[in-house]
Amino acid sequence: MKTLQPLLLASLLLGPLAHAQEERPTPTAKAAPAPVVTDATLSLLEPASDGCEWAQVDPVTSARRVIVKLAVECQGASTALSRDGKQGAARFWRGGVSQPVVGKPTFPEKFPSPAFRDRMFLVDLTTGGAEELPLPGSGELIEFGFDAKGRLLGLTIQKPTAEQERVGAAEVDGNTLRFGLDGSTRRALLAHAFVWRDGAWTRLDAKVSTESSGTGVLPIRKELGERSSRALDPRFTPKEIEDDAMLDQLYAFTPEQPEGEWAALERGGYTLAVWGTPFGEELLATGLLRRVDKGKAVALPGHTYRENDLVSIQSRGPFLLVSLADSGGHPRMYRGKKLVWSSENARAVTFWPK
Repeated sequence: MKTLQPLLLASLLLGPLAHAQEERPTPTAKAAPAPVVTDATLSLLEPASDGCEWAQVDPVTSARRVIVKLAVECQGASTALSRDGKQGAARFWRGGVSQPVVGKPTFPEKFPSPAFRDRMFLVDLTTGGAEELPLPGSGELIEFGFDAKGRLLGLTIQKPTAEQERVGAAEVDGNTLRFGLDGSTRRALLAHAFVWRDGAWTRLDAKVSTESSGTGVLPIRKELGERSSRALDPRFTPKEIEDDAMLDQLYAFTPEQPEGEWAALERGGYTLAVWGTPFGEELLATGLLRRVDKGKAVALPGHTYRENDLVSIQSRGPFLLVSLADSGGHPRMYRGKKLVWSSENARAVTFWPK
C-alpha cells in the first residue's frame, strides 16, 4: 500500500514556505464554562467568518462551547489535548489533508494557496488564551501531543543532507548517529523528539529512522496523549469474516479498485464489514463499509464515503463516529441505526477525553 508514505515524503521534501503577514490568535473574551463531558462530546474545528473556531460540542444536547478563535483557515488542522483538560495544541499544515486511495475522492480538498504556511498554537482550554509557537528547528513536525506531566512534545522527521548521506552518519548534539552499512543509507531519515519549555523547543532525543518506521523509533512517542493524528488514523488489524452468507452479500459491493479485502472491524457495540486496502500487516479502512446486523450487511444512513476514501472509525459508549481519515472532515455520528449528527464543515473531529 502506497497511500501514507508519499504523503510523508512530500511533507519532508517541501521547502520553507513564504511567510504571510503575521496574524495573531484571537482569544475569546472569556471561555464559557466547560460542559459536562458525555459519551457524545466532541472536539472539533470549524471555519468562522474571521478564522477557525476550536469548539467542544455535544451533538445530542446541542451544548457548544467555543474555546478559542484563531485567525487562520481550518484547512490541514490537527489537535492534541492534555490529560488534565487544561491545555490544547492546534496545528495547521499542508500534510493534514485526506488523500484518496485511488482515483477521485468523494470530498476533494482545496489546494493550499502559496500563502499557506505551517502554524501551531498552544491554547489554554480554561481561559481561551492562545499563543502561536515556532516549529521545532530540525525536520518536519510529524506528531505532537502532551505527556502525563503536561509537557507539549513535538516529534519531527528530517531528511539527511547530501554530506550526511555520503559519510553515512549525522552529528546531533555531540552524538554520532550512524545510518548503517547495508547499502540503504539513502533511505535513512532522522527522527527528533522536542519538548516546549521556557519559550523554546529543546531536543530530548534523536534516532536514525526509515520511511516505514518514522517517529516510531523514538521511545517518548509512547508518552503522547490524546491527539487527533492517532484517532484519525485509518489503520486497523483485520479480522476474517467467516460467514459465507455475509461474504455473498458483500460480493455485490466489491470494487475492482482499489486492491483490498473485506474484513470485520469491531468498535464498541458495532460490528462492521469494511473494505480495507493492505498496509503491511494491517489494513487501511476505506469508506466502503456496512454495519453487520443479524446476519445482514446494512448501509449506514447518510454514509456517503466510497472505496476511494480512507476513513477513521471511532466509538465511545453507544456512539459510532466515522469521518475522513487524517483530516477528520465530513463526520457522521451514529447511535444504533440512527444518524444523530453530521457536518460538512467540521475538521479534526474526535471524541473529547472523559
